[in-house]
Amino acid sequence: MGLLIVPVGNDHSYLARELQLGTAIVFLDRPQQNLAADTVTLDDYSGAAQAVTHLVAHGHRRIAVLAQSLDIYTMSERYRGYRQALSASGLAFEPALEAHAATVDEARAATRAWLERDDPPTAIFCANNRMSVGAIMALRERPHRVALVGFDDLELAESLALPLTVVRTDAAELGHAAAELLFRRMAGWAGSPQRIILPTTLVARGSGEIRA
Repeated sequence: MGLLIVPVGNDHSYLARELQLGTAIVFLDRPQQNLAADTVTLDDYSGAAQAVTHLVAHGHRRIAVLAQSLDIYTMSERYRGYRQALSASGLAFEPALEAHAATVDEARAATRAWLERDDPPTAIFCANNRMSVGAIMALRERPHRVALVGFDDLELAESLALPLTVVRTDAAELGHAAAELLFRRMAGWAGSPQRIILPTTLVARGSGEIRA
């Protein structure tokens, strides 16, 4: 018997008994907490850092971040990558250029508020595709010369008037790697818990290449 788990919460020790009974368990997308088990995740941190460094390379110095709750592991890692890339580039973090949204509409409203400032950001990093959709909507309503890089691809990203630059992740590869590890466990492999981190890819399409 085996379980593939996309975890929530901060304590998965309740599954220790299942492991002791021989159940194979692999966590994917987010790591387990308080449990020695296999994990397959994406390199959220490096992907976000690459996105921000890309914007810096195009002359941007005031780069906003639009994210969901930092209680979500993937969000916290992407936010950490954003902050680290700013620091590595010698740029100060500006709290006014940080916004957290739970929905597309909230992301849209946060972007509108930035665009209405006397000193709007020249670039925005969106930490997932829902944040990207909200930002795109706001930019259509109030056209500004603002560069945009999203994390996760969109089906219509290449068809937008200005195609969206993204940090692309491979959900199929994530599932494949997790399933392969699970099957090895179910077949009797007893190696130490594995932590597999899959790379992301920056796909430059135009929105992230607008110069400041």
